[in-house]
Amino acid sequence: MRISVISQLQRSFSMEFPSLVSLKLPSPMETHLWYIRPDEVKIPSLLKHYSQLLSPSEIDKVSQLRGDQLKKNALLARTLVRTTIARYQTNNAVDPRSLMFKKNTYGKPEVDWQNYKNCNIPPLHFNISHTDSLIACGVTVHVPVGIDVEDKERKIKHDVLAFAERFYSADEVKFLSTIPDPESQRKEFIKLWTLKEAYVKALGKGFSAAPFNTFTIQSKAGTKGEYNLCKTSEMTTSSLEKTNNCNGEWKFSLLELADSHYAAICIEDDQASGGAPMRVIVRKTIPFVEDELISESILL
Repeated sequence: MRISVISQLQRSFSMEFPSLVSLKLPSPMETHLWYIRPDEVKIPSLLKHYSQLLSPSEIDKVSQLRGDQLKKNALLARTLVRTTIARYQTNNAVDPRSLMFKKNTYGKPEVDWQNYKNCNIPPLHFNISHTDSLIACGVTVHVPVGIDVEDKERKIKHDVLAFAERFYSADEVKFLSTIPDPESQRKEFIKLWTLKEAYVKALGKGFSAAPFNTFTIQSKAGTKGEYNLCKTSEMTTSSLEKTNNCNGEWKFSLLELADSHYAAICIEDDQASGGAPMRVIVRKTIPFVEDELISESILL
């Protein structure tokens, strides 16, 4: 499905922008992943409209950044969060401009729902990640979510294995060392990094609470894009062949976005779901202009 009003916008920059398309809340064990490509947002009046959605403190933070591209990306990131969350307020009680945010004890941003005592607000969780050329926001209900996006062509300045030995678990280093092709090894390194970032962000306790070398991410046998979390303390010398010691409290998905990025999603397993599979719905957006359904996938 593709909803577009680009041609109308190009004909009249002074027009009133349409409302956001409301959506149903994500189901249990379902993640909605929205992304935007900054180079596709070029209309000055649209960027001005986005700036009107931000709080004074957000506008101040954006204005303090150096360089037009950094300012634009920061504006788009904050716009994506506000418009994404607002889509799920089907009673129209919350609009993007009125959303207020707070940080948890460890600095992870959250919506400050206490400011909406008269509204029937669902327990939405969100997380955001970005590169220079892509910005993504993940949304879940009831369970924490962490996401990370990385450019597939990201270069590693140091030797891949030497870099992995500094940050990854021994089992992950061992896995990377079995890959003879340097380019394939680099790609697997980036995939692991993306997955690890997503897990740490889902925990919401900061990187000091879960250093990368204290846990192992490994692919789930017989699947594509599914991974397990294994605690280093639980690993054995044959851990690359065994997954029965892996932690099932977290579910992972690794996707490709726009043929240029890896995107990792990590959510806490909702015990009330009774072991339901993880479902991921991906949409590309230019808020108020275009929404495009990219994919729907179910992961066991």
